[in-house]
Amino acid sequence: MKMLNKYISIFLFTFALLVIWSPKEANAANQEEDTIVNGVYIDTVDISGMTVREAQAALKNHIEGLRSKSFAVIIGDNSTIITMGELGYKYDANNHIQHAIGLGKAGNLIKRYKDNKDIEHGKKIYPLTYSYDENKLRQIIEEKAETYKVSPKNASFTRKNDKFQFTDHVLGSKMEVEPTYTAIREKLDNWNRMDFVVHATMVDVEPQFTKESLEKSTSILGEYTTKYKSSSEDRAANLANGVRLINNTVLYPGEVFSSYTYLLPFSIDNGYYMAGSYNAGRVEQTIGGGACQVTTTLYNAILFAELDVVERSAHSMTVSYVDLAFDAAIAEGSKNFRFRNNTDMPILIEAFSEDREVTFRIWGHETRDTDKRTVKYENKVINEIAPPSTEEITKDPTKPTSYRKVTQSAKRGYTAELYKVIYENGVEVNRELVNKSHYNAEPAHVTIGSKQD
Repeated sequence: MKMLNKYISIFLFTFALLVIWSPKEANAANQEEDTIVNGVYIDTVDISGMTVREAQAALKNHIEGLRSKSFAVIIGDNSTIITMGELGYKYDANNHIQHAIGLGKAGNLIKRYKDNKDIEHGKKIYPLTYSYDENKLRQIIEEKAETYKVSPKNASFTRKNDKFQFTDHVLGSKMEVEPTYTAIREKLDNWNRMDFVVHATMVDVEPQFTKESLEKSTSILGEYTTKYKSSSEDRAANLANGVRLINNTVLYPGEVFSSYTYLLPFSIDNGYYMAGSYNAGRVEQTIGGGACQVTTTLYNAILFAELDVVERSAHSMTVSYVDLAFDAAIAEGSKNFRFRNNTDMPILIEAFSEDREVTFRIWGHETRDTDKRTVKYENKVINEIAPPSTEEITKDPTKPTSYRKVTQSAKRGYTAELYKVIYENGVEVNRELVNKSHYNAEPAHVTIGSKQD
């Protein structure tokens, strides 16, 4: 009987323990204040003795610490720092804390006993699985590759003392995105939580044109000369200045030459003087007068080089230094002369003035069959307009009424066309319209005295 009572007591005691330590009941009543047993880690974070909230905060601090870590990418002579946070570094969702809070307390008596014994013999470590945004990594690498790209420099050339002088090319460099991205990923996928360095894969970038290729661009594609024998010293100086500003310009394939870029501003500081130029039907003294002869001479050299004319305007009235439709005016804000290098090699514009003549030469790679093929330009007058018979009178109050002076002769007006004519073996094979130009007729300009006696 005593033995039976003893077994009943043990049974009731064990049953009471099972009821009291039921995980559901314990969690419901004490989880907020319950603490994790000693020897429990999540990744490298010791969460022993912590409540659920404290463990959550500890893990949050842990990941923020990892997100603040960085690695360096060496890109040629430059470097850039990328933080793990920029890559969206995080650990994957889990329920480790819920498991940890129940260690030694949840489950039946045997499980709780086993959990406690396991912890006594070593740490209980819950591993974390980390991830980052691979697309973000690629985007950052691509952006850095663009930022630190070093463009190569083409070889260039000039002419001095009737000889070519060549400047060699300079290699560029760029990051190869794919192998650099792969190298970084290998480091990240086996990351030891320490800062690290990755050397980007770099390659040299050659320019399109080297010194050797420019040495092929030494043929005269087109040239033209105009004279200014009767020009004033100031106008002659303006022509020489315009030639100086354009001389040795190099134009690579596809590039567009703009006269505005090289000749403007028309100012004293830019080397110009006061000289005659057209303005509203009359010749007036303006800074830079004569620059139109510079652009006109260049225009004709371009025609014979057969480059693409992008923009060209005729003068408002006829000029003396070229025939009708062969001119190209420049006026700031209204008229510009532009052309494009439509060849497959760079061209060099050589310009010089001597003996009251201005000359332009276009040097490049000759691919035309100049032995059998020739180009000529012919103009055709479509219409001729007589100047008005009524003179344009200007009164000068400082001169007597007997004073009369013709300051500008009457000018006839014209409409003219320019044609490009191609011959092969001396036979015309093509004729095409190049431009149609209109020149205003202008009456004689006379100044008379109006001084009162």
